[in-house]
Amino acid sequence: MKWFVHLLILAIWSLLGATGGWIIYRKLPNKFQSEGEVALHSESLSSSGLAQFARTTLGNSVDRELASQLFDSSEVRQHAAKSVGNLTPMQVRSAVSIKSSDNSPIIRIKASADSPQRAVAIVDAMIEKAIEIDGQKRTKLADEALAAVKKRLEETSNELAGVLEKIREHTLSKGVMLSNEAERQQTLAMTLADGEARLANLLTEQASMRNRLNQSKAMIAAFAAKGSLPASLESDAQDRSDSLADARRRLLEQESQLASAQARYGPENASVVAARAQVEVLRKSIAELLEAQQQRLQNRLSDNEEAVKIIREKIATTEKNARDTDLSLDPVFTTLKGRRDSLQATQANLMNRLTELSVYHNAASTSIHRFSQPKLPDGPSTLLLLIAVGSGMTLGGLLGLLHCVLKSGLLRRILA
Repeated sequence: MKWFVHLLILAIWSLLGATGGWIIYRKLPNKFQSEGEVALHSESLSSSGLAQFARTTLGNSVDRELASQLFDSSEVRQHAAKSVGNLTPMQVRSAVSIKSSDNSPIIRIKASADSPQRAVAIVDAMIEKAIEIDGQKRTKLADEALAAVKKRLEETSNELAGVLEKIREHTLSKGVMLSNEAERQQTLAMTLADGEARLANLLTEQASMRNRLNQSKAMIAAFAAKGSLPASLESDAQDRSDSLADARRRLLEQESQLASAQARYGPENASVVAARAQVEVLRKSIAELLEAQQQRLQNRLSDNEEAVKIIREKIATTEKNARDTDLSLDPVFTTLKGRRDSLQATQANLMNRLTELSVYHNAASTSIHRFSQPKLPDGPSTLLLLIAVGSGMTLGGLLGLLHCVLKSGLLRRILA
């Protein structure tokens, strides 16, 4: 029964507290709330030099925190207070709440005021000023970046011009003109290829002539020993053996006639002696032809060997000239060329970056965009009523609890 009485006391006091809170709420001026939303986006420049924007949603908590701090800045609050009127920046701060979610790029700005229009005006003024400040900040950053890139581009261009001048002076000292370097390399390659082809032909011809010269020597030795020529005589385009073949044919005929006459008339016959003399004359003529052919082959071989020597010297001279004028083997030129290539790559990257920054600067981009316009509230905010009634009910409950303690004599027994 005592517990029922205590619960009843608590209920009565809580009801009295809630009623008091409602009465106090009725005495307070009405508060109207308006809410607007902004979305955060990031404009990232392309790296390909096309100066196109890739817009992506910002999901980073740091970005949301920075944007929230921008709405809470004194400049934004002062602008809202001045735009709405009869407000101080501190009153704007107490009337506004900024909310964001970890999983959303949306930031909500909620403002309370004594009229719907003033609540909307506060939210609208804050969003407007925040977007303006963000744009100014990004424009300033773009200006600073443009100035830095232009300065770096100028320094790189000047350094590149100096390196190119050093390359020009060095190549001129080597007797090489870079303007016709490709033509020079092509000429050297064609000269070497032609020389090597001619050398290969001469060596092939030389081997053939050495073989024929050996055959000619063997033929002379055989003719001197046996007095006969082989049935087939080799020839080429420059040393035909038609005369030897004809001499061989005539020699065979005369020897046949001599043998026949000698068998018929005997070796002492005048016709036989005359025929034998003709055979000897013909053999001597053949021997002279063989010697002449051998000499011609020897002369041609000597000419061939001299030509081979000349071609080889020419190839060696060409290769030496190629080595002496090959700038890729020159350490000074290699160092300068590496520096030139590096500076040219840096210059191209800076040019791309300059183009992107120029487009980025002219676009006047901002990371904050209106997502929804603040709306006029339909009626007063119920939040203040809930706070007033809840606070009164809590205070009434505490007083009811104190009543129950005093009624039960618990405090007196504790003090005793």
